Parts: sequence; structure tokens; C-alpha cells
Amino acid sequence: MRVLIAVAHGGIYSGGAHQALYQLAGFKDAGIDTMAVWGPDEEDDPHGFDRLKSLDIPFEIIPFNKTLTTGTLRQFRSILKSFKPDVVECFKSGAQYHALFGGIGLNRHALIFYRGISQKMDVWQGLKYRLKRVDRIIANCEDLKWIMAETGKISADKIDFVHGQFDPAFENPDEVDVTGFREELGIPEDLRLITQLGNWSPWRGQHITLEAAAVLKERGYRFHLLFAGRQTDNLKEQVDKLQLSDIVTLSPYRRDPERVVKASDILVNASTSHESLPGSLINTIAMGRPAVATSVPGVGMIVKDGVNGFMIKPGNTDALSQALAKMLDLSDDELNSMGAASRRIAEEKFTSEIRTARRLEVYERALRHRKGCN
Repeated sequence: MRVLIAVAHGGIYSGGAHQALYQLAGFKDAGIDTMAVWGPDEEDDPHGFDRLKSLDIPFEIIPFNKTLTTGTLRQFRSILKSFKPDVVECFKSGAQYHALFGGIGLNRHALIFYRGISQKMDVWQGLKYRLKRVDRIIANCEDLKWIMAETGKISADKIDFVHGQFDPAFENPDEVDVTGFREELGIPEDLRLITQLGNWSPWRGQHITLEAAAVLKERGYRFHLLFAGRQTDNLKEQVDKLQLSDIVTLSPYRRDPERVVKASDILVNASTSHESLPGSLINTIAMGRPAVATSVPGVGMIVKDGVNGFMIKPGNTDALSQALAKMLDLSDDELNSMGAASRRIAEEKFTSEIRTARRLEVYERALRHRKGCN
């Protein structure tokens, strides 16, 4: 089987792009003949494609993140004709539309669209997924499958869910060295570190986490709060307003998320919308860390309330502060027990081998459908 993965993202930064990278690595390990097509790095980071290059698979970069031009269509079509994939899986609209229009007349390959955001769809947004040329749709969790079916008017029989996986860098937590990490960021060694990973966005709920931190500080809890991701400096005004600068660190995007997570005691995901089966949470439990997370689609698979963390309703400052207080009140042994439960869940559900096998099942189903259409 020959597989082409097309990712219309700016660089390697977004969650969907990360999941595509992990999938490419899984396919390579499984001996699948794979190629990648990626959108350009909009951050102009000289190291932006290091992980993609390290996979040592053929890949091309074309400017198809947001625009559909004659030139980019020709480029994409040329790749299809030369690589001759059996399956094409597309992440994000730019890749999807290039595969649809650039692949006109080249119907030998099965076409699969991936979706990993939980926004409700309208009938028009669901139209491209309902097209006969799209053989299968992959949602990253069962909750998202039903959101797509109900709001996008897409046949549920056409949608498969394949859960994400943890970053290969989180495979062996004991081998991750965090020596000097806290010193590097000026974080006291004697305080519990609460961390929220992820690029800044209004829907990621970083502002709610800050409000909860202010409540905890007022109640006398001692801790430090770290935000790590692109544009986290957008939080500085709120940090200053809440007088939290002494207990909050704003870090830019880091290329060592495994060190960030291992050096932390508690992880937070406060998303209010959009997100589905957050990759940062999957990595959190793979590192054997407990989490407090909002109940966006898919989180119930990752966080078991009272077992490896606490799950709360989105957008609720009081609920978040109360859940974090519960975590801070735990003894080290109790916190470690939750962390061990996290690692067990990660090994049971979110390994590369599980995800690769499941995805190949979907690909075979798509190929059978394509064969029936030709």
C-alpha cells in the first residue's frame, strides 16, 4: 500500500500537524510506503521542518495552506501522478480541496478526509465530506463522529473514528532528562508546577486558568503556573492585572514538550470549544502525569474523574479552581498514583501500534469503496 499524507498547515506547530507526523512515523515503522505533502512554514522558522525531515521519507512543500491556484493544483496533481498512491489522506481544507480538484480524473486512489476540531457544522460545511469522491472520513474520537453526522448531515456509516497517539518522544518517560529545566525558566524547585501546554487562543481557556490561579493564590495555595506555546505573551496584560507575575511564567513554543510535561506536577487543559481529543492531554498521560481538563469531545477517554485527574465543564472558573485545589491538596504519593493511572491509560489506548493498525483498517475499507466506484 502506498499512502500520501497531505497537511495544509503552517509548519509543524498545530495539533493536527503533530498527529500527522506521528502517523507518518507509525507507517514507516510498519513498512508502509509513505510520502508527505506539507504547507509552508508561516513562522519562517529554520528548524520548522526538522521532525519531518528526520523521518527520512519523501516529502514536498507547496503553498496550499489557504489558497487554491492553478500553480498549486498543478503541483499537487503532478505529485499524485508521480507517486501513484493507493490512499490519500488530507488534513485541513487546503489539502482537501487540492486533492479534490487536483485529482480530477485520477480516481484510482481512495480519498480520506480527516477532522479533529469539534465545531458544529452547517449543511454547507458538510458538503465536501458528503461528496461521493470522498471515500471515508476519519474523526479523532467517537464524540466528534456524531457531531459531524448530526450537524453536517453526513452519513454516520461514512465516518470512522481513529484515536490519536502520543508523541514518540513520550514513549519512555524514565529516559526524559529534566535536569536544569526549572532553573532555566526561573521556576522554584519547591513549588508544585501547574502547566498549560498549547498555543494561545481565546478558545483554549488560558484566561480562565489565570482567573482560577488568582482564586487559588487568594486562598493561600503555593504553586507556580507555566504557559508554554506560541503567542503566550498575549496573556501578560491579564497576568499583570491579576497581580500574578510572581507565580506565572509565559514561555514561547518549545521543541521539548516531553521535558515540559515531565518537569510539571499537574497539567491543565481549559479549552472551551473547537478542540477534540487534545493531543497535549494524550502526551500528558503518556508521561505519567495527572490532569485537570474540560469536557470537550474525547476528553472522557483520556481523563477519568478521580482516577488520573478531574474533568470539569468548560468555561467555569470556580470549577477549575476547585479541581486544581483538590490536586494541590493531594499528597505526593496520591499525585504519583494518579500519574501511574495516566500512564496505564496511555498504554492501553494511545500507542502508535494501536493507531496505525486502526488507520490501516480504515484505509482498506476506503479502498474497497473506491474499487466499487470505479
